[in-house]
This record gives sequence, C-alpha cells and structure tokens, in this order.
Amino acid sequence: MIAGLLLFLVLPLAMAGGVYALRRWATLSALLSVGAALILGILIVVLPLGRTVELWGRQIVMGGRVSLLGRELVLEETDRIAIAFLYLTAAGVFALAWRVSPGTMLFPVGMGLLSLFSGSLLIRPLIYAVLLVEVAVALSIFALQPEDRGPTRGGLQYLSFSLLALPGLLAIHWLMGRYALTPDDRTLLDASAVLLALSFALLLGSVPFHPWVASVAGDAEPLASAFVLTVNNGAVWFLLLSFLETYPDLSAYPGFATFVSGAGLATVVLGGLLAASQRRLGRLVGYGALVDTGVALVALGRASQEGLALALLVLFVRPFGVVLMAAGLKGLQSWGLREDRPESLRGLANDVPLATMAFLVGGISTAGLPISAGFAARWSLYRALAPSNLLTTLFTLLASAAVMVGVWRALSLLVASPASSDEGVGGREPRGARDWLTAGLMVLAVAASVAVGLFPQFLTSTAVRLAGLHTFIVR
Repeated sequence: MIAGLLLFLVLPLAMAGGVYALRRWATLSALLSVGAALILGILIVVLPLGRTVELWGRQIVMGGRVSLLGRELVLEETDRIAIAFLYLTAAGVFALAWRVSPGTMLFPVGMGLLSLFSGSLLIRPLIYAVLLVEVAVALSIFALQPEDRGPTRGGLQYLSFSLLALPGLLAIHWLMGRYALTPDDRTLLDASAVLLALSFALLLGSVPFHPWVASVAGDAEPLASAFVLTVNNGAVWFLLLSFLETYPDLSAYPGFATFVSGAGLATVVLGGLLAASQRRLGRLVGYGALVDTGVALVALGRASQEGLALALLVLFVRPFGVVLMAAGLKGLQSWGLREDRPESLRGLANDVPLATMAFLVGGISTAGLPISAGFAARWSLYRALAPSNLLTTLFTLLASAAVMVGVWRALSLLVASPASSDEGVGGREPRGARDWLTAGLMVLAVAASVAVGLFPQFLTSTAVRLAGLHTFIVR
C-alpha cells in the first residue's frame, strides 16, 4: 500500500530530474512537465481521503499521517485544495512556456518547486515548512535567469528579501511555544505579531518591501516570473494561513486586522500609482501583481470568513491575469523585442496580434474589469467594503483603473504606426516560429480567462469552502 501524499513529494522530484536530463528535447521535457503537473493536480482532488483505491495496479490511500525521515506528514482537506491550485496553475504556466519559451529551466526547476511546496503544506511542525519554502525561493533563481545571462537583479532581490524573512519566522515558532507555557507574558505575543507582519510583508512583497516584485517581473524570464508571482506567491499565502491556524492568538491580536488592511491599502495605492506611470511591460506586470496582493490583504483585513474567502478568490484568479500578461510579453520578445522600452514597442501589434491580445486580456483581468477573470473577486470586495469603508473602496477602484491606464498606454504604443526611423518593424524576424499550435494555446488561455469571468461560480464556491475550513477566523 502506498501513502498517497508521498506521490506529491516523490513524483515531482523524480520528474524534475528526468526533465532536466531531457532538456535537449524541449518539447518532450515540456510535455512531461505539463502532464505530470496536470495529472497530480487532478489526482489530489479526485482521490478520496481515508479510502484505499487501486491506481495503476497499486493500492493508494490518501490522508492520514505518515512519518518520513522522522518528520510527520499530514494531508487535510485544506491541503488538498491548496496543492491542487499549485499544480494546476503550474500546468498552465508549463503549457504556455512550451510554445513561447521552450528550452527554459522553468520545467525542471518548476517540478522541483512543486515538490518543495507540497512538502511545506504537509509537514509538521510548521518550522520545517518555513525551511522548505526558503529552499524553494533559492531554487527559483535558476528558472528566473534568462538563457543567455546569469542571475538577474530581480532574482537576487527576491532571494535577499525572502532570506530576511527567515529569522523572524523561525523566532515566531520559539516565541509562541514559550507563550503557550506562560500566557501571562504578553511581550512574547507582541514580538510574535510584529515578526509575523514583517516576515510576510517581505515574502509577499507588500509595501515597503515591494521592489523585488517589479524587478522579478521586469528583468527575468517572463513566464518564470509569472510562476513566482502565482505559484510561489500562492505557497506563501497558504503558509501565512497555516501560521494563523496554528497560532490563533496571532489572528486575534488587537490591531491585527487594522494593520493588515492598512498594509494592503498602502500596497494598492502605491502599486496603482507605479502601474499608471510605467511604460515597460515587464515592470507593469509586476505592479499589477502588487495591486493584486494589496487587494487580497485588504480582504483578509476584514477578519471575517467572507473576507478570507475574497482573499482566496483573488489568489485563485490571479494566474488568469499575470500568466497571460507574461505569455503576451514573451510573445512580443520572441519577435525581436529585447528590451520592453517604449521605442521598441511601436507597431508590434501588427506583427504579433495574438501576443498583444494575450497581454491585453491579462491586463484587463489583473485590473479587475468586467467580463474578466479578476472581476468577480474585485466586485465582491467593493460591495463588502462600501457600506463601512467607502474611502478604501474608492482607493481600490482607482488602483484598478490605474493598472488599466498602464495597460492602455502600452497598447497604444503596440498598435501605433512605426516611426520612419524605426528599423523595419515589419521586417523583424521572430526567434521562435509562429504556428497554429502556439496560436491555439494563446486563444485557449484567453478563452479560459473570459470563461472564468463569465462563470466564476466554481472558483467562488471553492474559495468559500476553503475559507470555511479554517477555524482561526473570528465569526
């Protein structure tokens, strides 16, 4: 009999090694990554907890407790949903990277990251989850660097900010252990609350620790940066929820909700201002993700089950915006755009209309406009905030509009007629061939984003269900 949860640790790690060995055959390594992530993402959902099933001639049981190298692994319902989100999102990123970014290190590194993030969700005690996430951040550097360059500035900033969060997260485990023994010593709880806020502000890229977000999106491989801003970011959010679930005194700490809301609002405002003034597409993707993070923090700051569900919904729909924008940017780069400076953008929409469409639809979703994947979460948050906090609602709306201003400015350059001094915009040769399969994947990704915008019920119900499984929320 095989413990099912071990599949999500061992198989991705084994696939990472296999994909790396086959990296010379770009299509094969990409399809193996897509298939493995997709199958494991589906299996974690369909295999029942606590029941033995026969799969590929083997008996597999999901759930329960398993000891591995002296550490306890536990699979709960909340972990199933979280792992499914990580694997299915990774499968989508891998599929797009197969056509627009073949040969990248994203495939083997991404599979390794999925193994580490699965372990961080399953392992007990929580201190080991922190270490696994930090190892995953360090491994991400290899995927972020472009093929013809060394480690990027954004990747090094990402690693630096994440390492700064490590001591605080380790100290929380020790402080809260002492607080459980001496609950009258409030200084232990005070120190833990401060460290929790600072550590996760660093990991999530909240203001004032936001510079790494735009840097990662601006100078790294676009789809690798999208992986970091969706899969890695999702793992950090689930780690935060695990901390709050394990130490409910932190979520009940006086002023916790106010601080989270304030940090979210500051992130929303600054992200919106920077997005509206940004003319480089890569950094625009980062600032859009920054606004999205702020919106999720504002929702979490409501300290209610409804607020948690909205924060999770924002997390679930983020890939439909950020990944599409990154795929569109990579498509533009494949047509000879080495640096996304304004003078290089002019007229590119005529050469790569599908990449332009993907970037536009992704931008609309990241901004949370109607008929986009991001609209349901934003509109629900506006309705929840408006009766009690009209000012926060207004700032959040303006930030969404500011992201769209940045997207519109980029689009106006992409569709403009090239200046006579430009070197043959229409004559630039793509570094990657355009074909029907690439076009089909782009259209499918755009259609999926629109479909989620029109029919968000499945993701909404999943977010509500996951929020209901957490007990730290004060109802």
